[in-house]
Amino acid sequence: MTEMKLIEGSFSQEDAEILLTELTKTKIAFHERKIGTVHESEEDIKHSEKKIIRLGNDLRKMLEYIKSHPNGRVDIDAVVSISVAS
Repeated sequence: MTEMKLIEGSFSQEDAEILLTELTKTKIAFHERKIGTVHESEEDIKHSEKKIIRLGNDLRKMLEYIKSHPNGRVDIDAVVSISVAS
């Protein structure tokens, strides 16, 4: 297994909202591209559609949480861990 520290820091609310929104948009675009490929099964397409909905809902919740704490700094800590299955 290996890890990458993707985000670590304290951000203004505006920067945190931009960063989280852009990351989420990138992940949604990934799933939208998968839906558009010929090689995806109906089950895979449904899975990607559910992921897109979940990502949008999770982003809304995070942005609401940030906005509910006016003038606060937003600490973000995001680590990506990967392992390869044989």
